[in-house]
Amino acid sequence: MPRTRDETTALIPTDQRQVVLVEGEEVLAVRVAQDIYLPLNPLCEALGITPHGQVARIRRDEVMAERLQAVRLETPGGPQVMQCLHLEAVPLWLAGLEPSRVKSEVRPRLVTFKRWVRQKVWEAFAAEIGWSQRVTTPASATDAALLSLEQVAELGRALTTLAEQQLAYQQDQTAAMLAVRGTLSDHEQRLVVQEERMDRAAQVMGATIREVRALKDRLDPGNVITDEQAAELQETIKAIAEELTRQSAGSGQQKNYYASLFSELHRRFRVSTYKNLSIEKYERAMAWLRDYDAALGRSQHASLEGPG
Repeated sequence: MPRTRDETTALIPTDQRQVVLVEGEEVLAVRVAQDIYLPLNPLCEALGITPHGQVARIRRDEVMAERLQAVRLETPGGPQVMQCLHLEAVPLWLAGLEPSRVKSEVRPRLVTFKRWVRQKVWEAFAAEIGWSQRVTTPASATDAALLSLEQVAELGRALTTLAEQQLAYQQDQTAAMLAVRGTLSDHEQRLVVQEERMDRAAQVMGATIREVRALKDRLDPGNVITDEQAAELQETIKAIAEELTRQSAGSGQQKNYYASLFSELHRRFRVSTYKNLSIEKYERAMAWLRDYDAALGRSQHASLEGPG
């Protein structure tokens, strides 16, 4: 039987081991020279998801696809070639997994993997590779994005705790005010003023928490555009298509510019429908359309490909 391309190009690891995370969880990791990879099959099986679907999702992502490699592993049944993801790309892949698609009984395992897999695997191989100290800054844009999300989440939790403490304090003050009402008018007045201040503080805190949560949602690479953003994109394409139709009037061309623009959008940003655009791709798509629209004002013969 002829060998597949993966079999002929598979990397040969210099080390292979089970790494213990926390709470008894383990992951299989391999080292190829100075690089560390995690096989996807055992990771997906531990989370109750389909490896084939995850490999396809990784290959659709330009960043993660570059860090996907076929590696020859030693298994109880003999050598086997598996798709493995570079350690630095694993946090991005885990961040894109929706908890709702993971079996409820293994969701705590997903949380453990997200929090510990990079650090513990890194530590397991640090001595062999010659890393003398733990990296304290993100090693890639992927880690930086994930760190930003974690920091925003921590800030949100801290603000929530502070708001709860403020509200509890307000309730204590209100109870004290009721206890002295009718006997200490000056004290009552101070409590009323303080209660009003606490109300305002609670309102400000609530607004801050909502803004932080909105920021976290906006930074999350797994989120897709909102209905309002989808409508804005659709209206922008409609306006450009109408202008193209107007400029081509009398030329004998009968082209559906509206459909052609959507087709070009799907091709450029690798989505089956514009409603599946991520937040990051949405900003790039709108920038492309704005450039296209500006080009129409300078040229009477704009092509479908547009600028860029």
